[in-house]
Amino acid sequence: MLSVIVPCYNEERNLPLLAERFSKALKGISAELVLVNNGSTDDSQLVIGRLMKKYSFVKCVRIKKNIGYGHGIIMGLKHARGRVLAYTHADMQCDPFDVRKAYQIFQQSKSSKVLVKGNRKGRFSILTAGFHTLAALLFLKKYDDVNGQPKLFHRDLMKTFRQPPLGFQLDFYVQHKALDSGCAIVSFPVKFGVRKYGYSKWAATLPSKARNISRFLGYMIKIRIFGK
Repeated sequence: MLSVIVPCYNEERNLPLLAERFSKALKGISAELVLVNNGSTDDSQLVIGRLMKKYSFVKCVRIKKNIGYGHGIIMGLKHARGRVLAYTHADMQCDPFDVRKAYQIFQQSKSSKVLVKGNRKGRFSILTAGFHTLAALLFLKKYDDVNGQPKLFHRDLMKTFRQPPLGFQLDFYVQHKALDSGCAIVSFPVKFGVRKYGYSKWAATLPSKARNISRFLGYMIKIRIFGK
């Protein structure tokens, strides 16, 4: 019934913690956990192989070369078997139990036309506020914590995806397509924890952060002009 997609790029130390936490969070739910090895150069594939032997609900999609966060998620979604689809992060900042909450909210809504997503409380930033303001001005719609995790929706929403972005812009794209499709956006409060291992792939350095901000802004303007 539920497929949870988790893109993993060099997260070998977090993966055992992630799978253990999901084994508890998804207990009693017909679900699969699709770990997408998104071109990792560490021992992530070896660790995933061990986890697949330990947990029957763990599946793997392996991508040889990392060409983007969004690409990893889309590939995972394409291999997913569930009627309901979700995705979240592998860095353990996002609690797997939030996926369970999202699924419960989805079931209670009794509608397939809904996008359930996390809203990061206590994580206000001028940058995030700026993104949302620009999005509202460009599309005349209200966007809710675009990068909040998890995101959960009916498989039908994926049918509206035409040319989803390969990078971090995917989070915006999913909410944008949901709004365009007439889906209700249902948010619930989540708390992003402290990363135990590894480092942020979005803003590892100031230059990488600047590049991603520029790409994000450029993508919003592009989709406003040309649509997708």
